[in-house]
Amino acid sequence: MFDFLKRSQTPSPKQIAKLVKRLTESQGEDAPRIEAAERLADWGTPEALYGLLKRFTISSKVMEQDIEEKRMVVRMLVEKGQEAVDPILRFLSNSHNVEWPVQALSQILSREELVPRLVDALEKLAAASEFTPPEHKADLIRAMRGHVTPEIADALRLFLSDDDDDVRIAAIDAISEVGEDMREPLLEAFLETHDRPRIRIRIAETFADHDWPVKGYRPKVEENLPEGFHLTSKGLIRRR
Repeated sequence: MFDFLKRSQTPSPKQIAKLVKRLTESQGEDAPRIEAAERLADWGTPEALYGLLKRFTISSKVMEQDIEEKRMVVRMLVEKGQEAVDPILRFLSNSHNVEWPVQALSQILSREELVPRLVDALEKLAAASEFTPPEHKADLIRAMRGHVTPEIADALRLFLSDDDDDVRIAAIDAISEVGEDMREPLLEAFLETHDRPRIRIRIAETFADHDWPVKGYRPKVEENLPEGFHLTSKGLIRRR
């Protein structure tokens, strides 16, 4: 009897779609959006939670309220715990509005669990890179900030040769979190991007900001430094 009642409470795709439409009315009042979010969270099925995540795809007309609603949805997802993990991962693979979902995932999973999930998401994204919009790739990479480990940095290296400059810059910024261990991959990327001035400038800025030496690469780096930068006698990049 209990199983029957539980099944009878499972929302239909039509019911979920109706609430998602209300949830994503960016110009509407906040009360109906909040009510829709609460109902989806109460249902708690994978499809309902995936629908709840779609609140992150829009911004409402009042910025403060928009941020508060997104924080509310993060709390709802975190309260669902492991039940929310697969819907979040599915959302990461299909949407470029991923900063808030990654926040929720990082609160649900331990660091030991989180890292391989993020690495897997990045590797899948890289494998489908040719068919993935640049903004999706860049947003997922930016969402890694604050969570980057050597393992995640290795996966991010796949994006240092992306066709889109914004994707490459997002990868450079995220990789730099790991520290000087990523010095050589970034110098290699610097030398390989003779036709990408934005990339060379961003890498030069990164080295200048972190006081990383160009040891082992000095002649080639010095020859290719962007305008406005120079090398010190200690092999440090500095802005002029």
